[in-house]
Amino acid sequence: MTQNIFISYSRREVGFVDKLVEHLEKETFNIWLDYRSLVPGKPWEEQINQGLKTSDIILLVVSKASIASDNVEFEWRQALQEEKKRIILLVFEAVDLPPELEKYEWVDFRGNYKQALKELDHQLQTPEQEKHSVPEAGFKIPSIVWLAFFLSLIVSIISISTVWTLFIPFFLIQLPLGILKRKFNYMLVQASLLMLPFALYLTVNFSTNEDAIDIVDFLTYVSIPFVIGLIYTLRSEGMQRWGKPEAVAPPSANTKKITYPDFKSVSFFIDHAPQDQKIADHTRKVFKGAGHTEVTDPASADAVFTLVSRFKGDSIVDSQKQVVYPVIIQSNDKISRQLSRVQWLDLRTGVRNLDVVARLLPEPTRLLRNVGIRPMGNQIVLPAVIMYLTYFLAFLAIVCIGSWLPYILQYANEFIYDPDFTVVIGQLAISLILFGGLSYQMVKNIVDRKGFFASLLGLILGMLVLGGIILWQIEIDNMVFALVEHECGISRLFCILSARDLYGGQFSDAGLSLVQTA
Repeated sequence: MTQNIFISYSRREVGFVDKLVEHLEKETFNIWLDYRSLVPGKPWEEQINQGLKTSDIILLVVSKASIASDNVEFEWRQALQEEKKRIILLVFEAVDLPPELEKYEWVDFRGNYKQALKELDHQLQTPEQEKHSVPEAGFKIPSIVWLAFFLSLIVSIISISTVWTLFIPFFLIQLPLGILKRKFNYMLVQASLLMLPFALYLTVNFSTNEDAIDIVDFLTYVSIPFVIGLIYTLRSEGMQRWGKPEAVAPPSANTKKITYPDFKSVSFFIDHAPQDQKIADHTRKVFKGAGHTEVTDPASADAVFTLVSRFKGDSIVDSQKQVVYPVIIQSNDKISRQLSRVQWLDLRTGVRNLDVVARLLPEPTRLLRNVGIRPMGNQIVLPAVIMYLTYFLAFLAIVCIGSWLPYILQYANEFIYDPDFTVVIGQLAISLILFGGLSYQMVKNIVDRKGFFASLLGLILGMLVLGGIILWQIEIDNMVFALVEHECGISRLFCILSARDLYGGQFSDAGLSLVQTA
């Protein structure tokens, strides 16, 4: 007889739970998991109580977050009130258990995951044992996490050579500790890793010390396999189970092998902020094209689609009384509790799968099961084009600002004490501030989808202004070169050759170092 299993957990362990459910369903268990089982349009508390009553076994994921969660406590206390309910504790983190839970079975998932799965399978297939010891305390970490830790430690040490970028070492130096704590920003770490080899290559060109050049040149090539290895490790199943929502790769809906129900026209309403009008119009067009009917009154709609963005974090209707589909198009850390309890339709990486949604619309449960994703933390997820555009702007700012560091260090005394350098250093400071400020504002507007630079015209004008600042910095480079030549009191040719030797070929005939290094 197939057993029914209810899983109680904290959203902090959603990656672990997701993978666990996949395994249990392959073993033919019926799983009740809130964001996969809560049916839109019905009160949650009634559904949770019904899920507990009809379940044969309660799997309680034990962690600091779950034991501290009021929702999780409500679930396991409800389970204690039900007679003959079997409870198995899945130890994800060591934590002091409430006295009421100390007598129950447990499986330790802090170490070897596969071995723990075998132990869980064994317990599920055998009758409950009467006596159980309290789970042992201590610090245990899966081997894949140790691998990620040591790889990140090496990469963080290498990243010190790119301290002039500020951005890269800021995220990579703290990564080893973040991995152990299961808390780091996956998207920003990924960007830092992708930029690291390029930044090391530029560091070679900026260096004035021959010994340092050899070391950094060696690190440039050494970093590549470690960066690739760390990226793949962070994306591994083990790390996806381990990390908190913001520390894992964004999930994607699986639309393969979907069986569609017979067509039935469904009335729908699209609830959205004015800033999301274009996406709402496209969604409306797809649904109408499939044969569904739009209504103007959300209370009369069979299905309400709420477009979630930084401009909107709640629905205008009650998801416990009507069928509501949260459609997330932009990350938002202020999403309402009612929307965070059900599965999302994720359009953050681009408007896709709407035709699949339209065909599954007559059956809400199947729709969410097939194209919904687990609710995530406030992780920044962008379409590929937008993501790489922001990476480019960030790296351009890093290079164009950081490439002046050798100048500043080499001519620090002249900049401070020589009045001839006053105008030059003033122009340099203004250009760096403008470049950094403009780059930051452009990235912020693009990510937030708000502001002048979020439009195509604004983006083009912003890029033109950045190009103008680069040309201005080239002229500043020429001025510095001319002043240095004057201070040397020797021929221009000798100064050029000396500068080339000193900076490893950074200067061109006109001092166009910024263009060459960029």
